[in-house]
Amino acid sequence: MLTEKSHMRDVYQAIADPTRRTLLRLLADAEELPLHALTVHFSMGRTAVSKHLAVLKEAGLVTERRVGRETLYRLNAEPLRQVQDWVSYYEKFWKKRMNILNQLLQEETRMKSLSLDFHFKSPIEKVWFALTDSNTLSKWMMFKENHFKPVVGHKFQFRMDPVGEWNGIVEGEVLEVDEPYRLSYTWVSLGESNTVTWTLQQDEDGTTHVHLEQTGIRSEQALNGAKYGWQGMAKQLENVLADL
Repeated sequence: MLTEKSHMRDVYQAIADPTRRTLLRLLADAEELPLHALTVHFSMGRTAVSKHLAVLKEAGLVTERRVGRETLYRLNAEPLRQVQDWVSYYEKFWKKRMNILNQLLQEETRMKSLSLDFHFKSPIEKVWFALTDSNTLSKWMMFKENHFKPVVGHKFQFRMDPVGEWNGIVEGEVLEVDEPYRLSYTWVSLGESNTVTWTLQQDEDGTTHVHLEQTGIRSEQALNGAKYGWQGMAKQLENVLADL
């Protein structure tokens, strides 16, 4: 039996994910929406969006009804009242820290993001394997040593020979795994703490579109270095995929 406490926990877990928060916003702007109308707003397939909708439905935040062959989704905002009540209790603490928050927001606006798109002839499952298998990663990344695992919470390193003052090490932690559509992990090196997110989408002809986004970059030099590095590694990835 679902208790009130466990239900509240489900609501918090449901809204913790940015994709699900976006789904709630889209449903708030419309009375009802079908799956295909929601999917066009994301760089992921219908299956992945359906999984997020299922989480929201289990938390009571979304309802659905069948109309012919189509399923329509509707927002149920009532469970969010619990979150509002909980948040309002801590409002007095927020006011004391508004200056700090404003500083953080200003710093965030100065951060840069790298966005790259690649297209591979291989099917999505093969591309996902190349992005997540430790041995295969070492074949196309400049980092020849790693102990990467596609498991949320797993901490890993990418390692290469030191270059100048850089020790050649990238520290990371896996943040999101939605096989084979989305992979996200932290990327910490040279004083930079970024987030790398891969979004995969299979085209109708069986090829795969890959969107890479690296966020939280602080300097123009780091941005240019990341762009140069990923573009070069993507060419190597294409060669590796051809041999798989």
